[in-house]
Amino acid sequence: MSRRAGSAPASPVPFDPAAARAVRSALGLSPAMVARALSDSYAMRVPPALVIAWETGATHPTERELVALARVLWCLPGQLMGGRATTLRDYRLALDLPLEEVARRLRLSVRDYTAMETRWDGDRNETLDLARVLQLSPRALVRACGREERLDEVLRRAVDGRWQSQVEPARELVPTLSEEWITHALKSLAGERATSSALWGSTSASNSSAVGSGAAGSSASSAASEAGRQESPDAELSERFWALMDI
Repeated sequence: MSRRAGSAPASPVPFDPAAARAVRSALGLSPAMVARALSDSYAMRVPPALVIAWETGATHPTERELVALARVLWCLPGQLMGGRATTLRDYRLALDLPLEEVARRLRLSVRDYTAMETRWDGDRNETLDLARVLQLSPRALVRACGREERLDEVLRRAVDGRWQSQVEPARELVPTLSEEWITHALKSLAGERATSSALWGSTSASNSSAVGSGAAGSSASSAASEAGRQESPDAELSERFWALMDI
């Protein structure tokens, strides 16, 4: 069921103070000139001191202030975010796209898109359209749509069982990736895990045969260390998945 817009407080908009200062300086504008432009063009009562506060990181602009500031500085809002966008709202703002425009391009009502921007549950075609409209990389799409945990689970299943059965679930989560690429990635991950497990089993058996009955404390310490190392592959699966194609 769609939720009403404004049902939850919006998170702070990403902002890079140094980037804003650099763009303003490159244009030869003073904080007072920026403040005047915001007042004249967007009816915003922004004193020069507030522009300076934005650029020093003392405070951050609101969504409306960020968009207006970017327009005054003749750049897209994304240039003032410093690559810090993480949510669908962030990526939409980065391109200076109003809610209504994104909804129109996705062939959704504004009400439906507003709810889905907070918790995306679009089908495969809607997700493909979303990635195109907001110019999302595969990794950004997964993160912005809140699919990271689900992808982690798919990757764990792929390396713990038959990776072939996880190709389609992975495609559903990252529809912008081809079946060929996902197949290659999951097959590689499963192969790497199998090789790692085989090498680890051989090393563990060798160490066990060398441990005497009087080294119980040392064995316990080694077991704890081994457990920590065995956990690390799961934690790194996602990073390895993206690194396979440098995404």
